[in-house]
Amino acid sequence: MRVNVGKLIEMYSRQVIVKEIGVKGLVKLLKSRVAVFGCGATGSTAIELLARAGVGFIRAIDRDFVDISNIPRTHLLTERDAREAVPKAVACANNLKRIFSVTEIEPVVTDVNSSNIEELIQDVDLIVDGSDNFTIRYLINDAAVKHGKPWIFIGVERWYGNTMLIVPGKTACFRCLIPNPPPEVGDVCNILGVVNTTVNLIVSAAVTEALKHLLGIGNVGDLIIVDALRLSIDKVKISRNPKCPTCGAGNFEFLKLKEFSRAKRICGTNAVQVYPREKMIVNTKDFSQVNLKTGRVVLATPYIAKIRVDDYEVILFRDGRAIVDGLTDENLALEIYERIMGEIKRVPKILSVAGG
Repeated sequence: MRVNVGKLIEMYSRQVIVKEIGVKGLVKLLKSRVAVFGCGATGSTAIELLARAGVGFIRAIDRDFVDISNIPRTHLLTERDAREAVPKAVACANNLKRIFSVTEIEPVVTDVNSSNIEELIQDVDLIVDGSDNFTIRYLINDAAVKHGKPWIFIGVERWYGNTMLIVPGKTACFRCLIPNPPPEVGDVCNILGVVNTTVNLIVSAAVTEALKHLLGIGNVGDLIIVDALRLSIDKVKISRNPKCPTCGAGNFEFLKLKEFSRAKRICGTNAVQVYPREKMIVNTKDFSQVNLKTGRVVLATPYIAKIRVDDYEVILFRDGRAIVDGLTDENLALEIYERIMGEIKRVPKILSVAGG
C-alpha cells in the first residue's frame, strides 16, 4: 500500500460515512481480491469502479490488444495504447496506476481456457466476467461452482444490458439460467453494436452487486436487466435448477474440454488467432532486430510484435500466440504463422521454448 491510513481515510471520507460501509467496510474492500476476465468495454469500466471503491487487488485478464474501435466505450484505454497496440490488460494496469495508487493491479495477457482458468481464480474472492463471450462464461461458471467462488456476468448489446451475481450453493448458476451455449455468433459489439452509456449503466449495477457482496450486505439471485433507451431497470428472480448439470450434478464438462485447434477464426471479425505448438516466450521487445523474409516488422514492444505480411497484419504476443488480421482462412493464417516462427527460431535470444 503506497498511502498511509490517514490519507486513506481522507480519500474515502465520503464513502466511509455511508452507514452500510464505514471504516470496517473500507477495510474489507481493501483486503478483497477480484479477478476480471476481459478488459474491453465492460471489463475496463468494472476495473476502474472496483479500484476507486477501494478493492485492494485486481487481476486484469485479457488476450487481446487495444484497437482504435475500443476507445469510445472503454475506460482506462487511450488512443496512444491503440497506436502502440498495447495489450488491453497492460493498458488498464498502466493507466490505472497513473491515476490511482491504492489498488494493486496485476495484468495477465493470456487466452483463457480449461488449462489455466482454475489457477487464475484460485486466490481471489470474486470473479467478474467482462468478456461478453459465452464460451468463457460457461468455463468461468464451471470453475467458480467447482471452487465455490462467487462471480458476476455482464452482458451488453445496443441499448440493453443484463447482469447477475452468482453465489455457488446459494443462487442459480449460469447454466441454470442458460442451460446450453447458444450458437456462436462472435463478439456482440462487432455485430449488433453497443452504446457507451449502456455499458456504464449495466457495469455500475454489476459493480454495485460486487461491492455489496464483498461487504456482506444485500440480497443475491436476481437477474438485473437495464433498458437504457427507455431508462428502465427490472429484476427477475432466478431459481436454481436441481437437475442442472453444473451446480446440481457437479459435472464440470467445460473444464474437461481438451479439444484444441491451433488456428481459429475470431468470430465477427476478419481475423484468425493462431496458437503455438508448445509453451514458449517470444522476446518481442527485440523483434526490430529480426530481418524477416516472410514480412516486415512494423512495431516491436515488450508485449507484442506487429508484422506486415502481404495484405495481412500479424500481431505476435510474448506467449507465442498470434492474431492474423485481414483474413478468415484458418489454414492460410497457420501457414503464415509457421513461416514466421520458422524464421525466428534461427535468431538468437528471440525465442525460448518451455523445457528447451
